[in-house]
Amino acid sequence: MTINRILSDGATSGADSVKARHGRHGLAPVYPALRLDLNVVHVAAAAVRLVANDPARWRSDVERSWSGGEAVAFLSVRSAFTALLEALDWPARSEILITGINIADVARIIGSFGHVAVPIDLAPSTLTPDPAEVEAMIGPATRGLMVAHLFGGHLDMVPLLDLARRHNLIVLEDCAQAYITRQACEPRQCDVRLFSFGLLKTGTALGGAIAEVADPLLREAMRNVQGGWPVQARFAHAVKVAKAFMFLLLQRPMAYSAFSRLCVASGSSSGMVLRKWTRGFGNGDVVSLLKAVRQRPCAPLLAMLAWRLSNEDGQRVTRRKATGEKMMASLAGLSGAGLILLGNDQDRHSHWLMPVCVSDPAELRDKLTRAGFDAHAASNVVAIGGSRVAAMIRGLVFLPCYPEMKEAALDLMCTTVHAHCTAQRRGGYGLGRHSPPSRSSTSSKSQTFPALEKDAL
Repeated sequence: MTINRILSDGATSGADSVKARHGRHGLAPVYPALRLDLNVVHVAAAAVRLVANDPARWRSDVERSWSGGEAVAFLSVRSAFTALLEALDWPARSEILITGINIADVARIIGSFGHVAVPIDLAPSTLTPDPAEVEAMIGPATRGLMVAHLFGGHLDMVPLLDLARRHNLIVLEDCAQAYITRQACEPRQCDVRLFSFGLLKTGTALGGAIAEVADPLLREAMRNVQGGWPVQARFAHAVKVAKAFMFLLLQRPMAYSAFSRLCVASGSSSGMVLRKWTRGFGNGDVVSLLKAVRQRPCAPLLAMLAWRLSNEDGQRVTRRKATGEKMMASLAGLSGAGLILLGNDQDRHSHWLMPVCVSDPAELRDKLTRAGFDAHAASNVVAIGGSRVAAMIRGLVFLPCYPEMKEAALDLMCTTVHAHCTAQRRGGYGLGRHSPPSRSSTSSKSQTFPALEKDAL
């Protein structure tokens, strides 16, 4: 299977934009693409808990605090998924249907067990698979359906659950990007549901994951699988705590601006450096990946997860949602000007990220950088398969969108996006039409979106 990894802006174009932003008059503020759900109190709590011992005690606290009695705590969602496949022990060449926008490691883990990841295409407006298309892909070797809730949105699972039940498939929901609070979680309807508390996620505990498993025998089998793994080194978690302190400093626009300039001076870009620093499991081969995920969380991580779960109130997520809704409303009129708001028709959305799709993403990112916004393309998420998915990833831009942004900054960013799309429309460069070469692009080939035209109009 070919995985089309789409990297974000390169160092050369990033250098040009950053230099243009700062000019000769010193630093100008730059808003990061993502604001961590983290403050000084959270990082201090993690630091204090570096001395915690007795992981069994803290694991019990975490799992008992999760309602329903179905929870198993893991190091990461990748770890939980690995334990699940090992516990299921399906025959070789079993097929797992997965949403086409995903992280590359999901397909790599599936392949490591000798199974086949079968990608499902998605509708841009809902980021949901078409049940009819899913049913057409089910064959004799199909064992499971794995659905990812993307970018903070929640898709409607009822049609997919009904379909899976008819075909006796195990249904797994990947809620790593969709967590809000425990109280906001709807009752589990699938067989397994996964939540992430990694550094970039809502409610971060600097790591950790929860697997809700309906079948008690499968749940116990996953516990037994994890029980044979070594414990994560305390030092590895301490490094994450130290990084979190540094990231807190970079959350402020002026500090991030200085950081961006430093990255450019070293021949890189802020996006490239941050992806390297925040990548939890490196970028090595499958053997290295499996060695990294096959670890039990250490006591300090479990203690931090227990503390974070007992101290969440959801207030920041509520403010983030309001900010996202305001921005969606501001950009909603641009669908005819070459912009698609991915997932805008979803009923429930917390706006963890604000993804849009345009015909010339490099040029839009360039303009936003010049205006003081560090917009990124896809990095960890990739197009596993599907024509609509591939078009979405090609044109993907993540707009900064979080409650800490000043109203004037949000207005300026929306104005910049409006101006870009208006210029494209006047030049005849909408979706499905050829765009002029971007000065910031290393390729002169224009990007078209025939696969999205029907859904966008």
